[in-house]
Amino acid sequence: MGSITIREWGSIGTEKVMRITLSQSNGMSASCINYGARLIRLLVPDREGQSENVVLGLADAEAYGNDQASFGATVGPVAGRIAEGKWGAVQLEQNAGKHHIHGGSRGWGQQFWGFTTEETAEAVSVTFSLESTPETVGYPGRLQAKISYTLDAEGCLTITMTGACSEETLFNPTSHIYFNLSGEAKRPITEHILQLACEEVLELDTDKLPTGKKRAVDGTAFDFREATVIGDAIQKKPEGFDDVFLMHSDEQKQLVLSDAGSGREMALSSNRSSIVLFSTTDMNEPYLVNGRPMQSHLGLAIEAQEMPDAIHHPGWDNIVLAPNTLATRVQNYNFTW
Repeated sequence: MGSITIREWGSIGTEKVMRITLSQSNGMSASCINYGARLIRLLVPDREGQSENVVLGLADAEAYGNDQASFGATVGPVAGRIAEGKWGAVQLEQNAGKHHIHGGSRGWGQQFWGFTTEETAEAVSVTFSLESTPETVGYPGRLQAKISYTLDAEGCLTITMTGACSEETLFNPTSHIYFNLSGEAKRPITEHILQLACEEVLELDTDKLPTGKKRAVDGTAFDFREATVIGDAIQKKPEGFDDVFLMHSDEQKQLVLSDAGSGREMALSSNRSSIVLFSTTDMNEPYLVNGRPMQSHLGLAIEAQEMPDAIHHPGWDNIVLAPNTLATRVQNYNFTW
């Protein structure tokens, strides 16, 4: 039987930060906060039964208030870049040079969300809710967004994102979670093994925007069709990965990440068409992550989403949310140990 605890966890400005922890008897627990509907801690047992944190998290509420790297955040309404911040006649904030990224400086990861919790015989969950408006976030329409984290007794964390709006708007959120399955980030992710159900990646320009071309992974550093040590792939691509891997949304396992030292494995399945992988290469920063200064290859950000800048590429994913329709995006993170 699962359980839920809720406690105050500091403040950001005048707003109280609330920490909600979902726990199961198998040793797994997930802690979220109402600022940015973020996942800040995820405990998973190793092969010896010792539960450790497998995501990167900051020290306290103040650190999340100053965060510029979206640690554990729900990024939205649109993840990734939008060229020149333009969608037809709509001009969005240009917060990445001349482009728009991750919903802007007032995006969902910087908002306080309401929340409710639920306990059933099968699972425990928290559902965050937000009215995303032009005044608060900067996108057209009054979008009703909900983000649910559900932890079951079988080792699965499910993140469900829904959106509905009375007028046309954009909807392509992601969960910006940095994983390190070694536990407490004791080893770099270069030792992890990664496998992807991916045949193609998007070609990106120097601004990290898609050029419109797709490239086969065969014979490149992007080829993770067979289980591959991440460090071996980075040797072929020393700048690391911040790239878009195209997925089949009907795949049972789009991504499998494992750490031999702990015995932990995570399999991701979703109804999303792509996954952005960011290897944190050269991300050396003074702030503390899991009790130590942030350093290169401390985590692997796994961002399931529709293709970035899709609105400027006819025939790609449709991220336009039609009026009075419900969009639902689901990501299942299945853990074994």
